Amino acid sequence: MEFILFALALVIIARSGLGRAMADRIRYGTAGAAGSDRRLEEYAAQVTEELTALRAELTDLAERMDFTERTLLQLKRSAALPQGSGLEQDGGQ
Repeated sequence: MEFILFALALVIIARSGLGRAMADRIRYGTAGAAGSDRRLEEYAAQVTEELTALRAELTDLAERMDFTERTLLQLKRSAALPQGSGLEQDGGQ
């Protein structure tokens, strides 16, 4: 009974991604690992490039947000009435 469970577990592992990776490692040895390293380096370069682009975009968005906040603050200050001017006019009529 134990042998059947062991064989079943071995078949499941062999058909999984882990089993395929182990088989490639056995089949190709370190040459497969060197190919993986090259792919990882290419992927890391691509990720670094995208990260640099995202940082530039984030900086641009931060500058736009700061400009918008300053503009809204100026509009709010210019639209505000001086204190007491509205009450004095209504009281005189």
